Amino acid sequence: MKSFLLCLTMVVLLSACRQSVKNAPTDEEKLLTAYIDSTIRVYDSLAVIKLPINNGVKIWNPGVLKTGPEGRIFGANLTGEIYSLEDTDGDGLEDTAKLFCNVSEDGFRTPAGMVFKDWDLYVGLPQQIRVYRDTDHDFVADTSFVFFDKIPYSDHPYEWTSGLNFDEDGWLYCILTTDSWNPGASPDPEKLRGSLLKISPDGKEYEQLATGLRSVHGMDFNAEGELYMVDNQGGQNSGEEFLKYVKGGFYGHNTTKYGEQEEVPTMAYLETEVAPSDLLFHEENGKEELYVSYYGPGEYWERGAIARIHFVEDENGNPTVKEEIITNLPKVSNITFSESGELYASRVGVTDYWYQKTDSLDGAIYKIKKASWVIPDSREGLSMASTDLDANSIEEGRILFNTRACAACHSLDGTTEMLGPDLKNIGLFYNRKELEEEIREPSRRIKPGSFASKITMKNGEVQLGRVITQNEEELQLMLVGNQIKKIPTTEIADTELYPESMMYPGLLDGLTRKEIDALLDFLISNAK
Repeated sequence: MKSFLLCLTMVVLLSACRQSVKNAPTDEEKLLTAYIDSTIRVYDSLAVIKLPINNGVKIWNPGVLKTGPEGRIFGANLTGEIYSLEDTDGDGLEDTAKLFCNVSEDGFRTPAGMVFKDWDLYVGLPQQIRVYRDTDHDFVADTSFVFFDKIPYSDHPYEWTSGLNFDEDGWLYCILTTDSWNPGASPDPEKLRGSLLKISPDGKEYEQLATGLRSVHGMDFNAEGELYMVDNQGGQNSGEEFLKYVKGGFYGHNTTKYGEQEEVPTMAYLETEVAPSDLLFHEENGKEELYVSYYGPGEYWERGAIARIHFVEDENGNPTVKEEIITNLPKVSNITFSESGELYASRVGVTDYWYQKTDSLDGAIYKIKKASWVIPDSREGLSMASTDLDANSIEEGRILFNTRACAACHSLDGTTEMLGPDLKNIGLFYNRKELEEEIREPSRRIKPGSFASKITMKNGEVQLGRVITQNEEELQLMLVGNQIKKIPTTEIADTELYPESMMYPGLLDGLTRKEIDALLDFLISNAK
């Protein structure tokens, strides 16, 4: 069926594809080459294949991926459908998505975590963990039921239940993402949001294992039973964090909620890309390897990556990691391995600001295969942080940063809470062109967690600022001037998100090109 495309596409791909080939490929390699996504760079000999899934469920902003019963790959759309992938014509490429269940039909939105136990699929939903059971093993769920629902829930689109994993005793581990950015957060007297939970096999008991977590979407056990996580930068997280689980540990986010306390040291700050989205251990040739995927900065639709992570020691003998990018596949949400060792990745595609689906079909699922016949791209020059910057230009930029009032709203140390986002590692977050665009058009893309809220009081007073945290008693709002206003929740009539950045446009107006470059040099130089 698919051989129809080969003659035409092979001529183009063999000469122009970024995943270019060394020699004339075999018949099997010709088929794979026809479906290689030629826009994607690879840094190992890999074929990144966009699966031709044209039958069954439409692939619409795919998010979570998981390997399920009989080695089938399962995916979940942001629209709520969960499906298994089938290769109906036996050519080695899945072409059909068979519906397993649809959580939207049960009144739920975006699944953020999935894990199988036999033929039971545990799905992490904003307000509960639900089990979808396939009793007759036909890859269609026959029934579903609540497994765990002691989750504070406010219908905020950034509230997720993610990172689902079972330990060897059958207890389910999950992350409840923070509510620190939510002006209308649900009461959380046990301070569960922003923590790691462990739930008993019957779903009746749970234990809070760690706190101070922000937005962990990737979590996995290694062969020794050690648990590792990746957390996202922002809200007292100065970078993209690679973490090792310590029981009872506090990981630094949201001290307003959890109080000042000793923090578990961050094992490493990841720099391959931004917004780590998944973490997965996998045995290869008798050796355990670790992979991390990256979503990339929001609304930069061609940013993202997958990297291989190696455990090493720093100059002081402390454990850390070394990253090795394998592909710049954009907007990766999840990764999983097939039983035969092929890596699968979901590319979410274009979403709305809240990471929810748009009205236009977008996104794809990829199969990434080792391919000795593919010539990898060079890793040289991939780092966005530049060390070749002029000291005089950096100093001129530092002066401009202060005289143009940037310092009034932005910190540079990675920890100080101010009205605007911290800029310590902004040179790792954006390339030079993107950074200038962010300054010129501050409302074009607002980083999640940095948007403002409009708080209307019962007395008619209106306050505009950034929510630092909220509990059932009070809301803390960062105002212009970096003043924190504590507002009793009993005095609040309404809260709504403010759609514009609180950063003024036109801050580069009147500057020469040389001065703009100096300001960019200063910001980039502040990266680690």
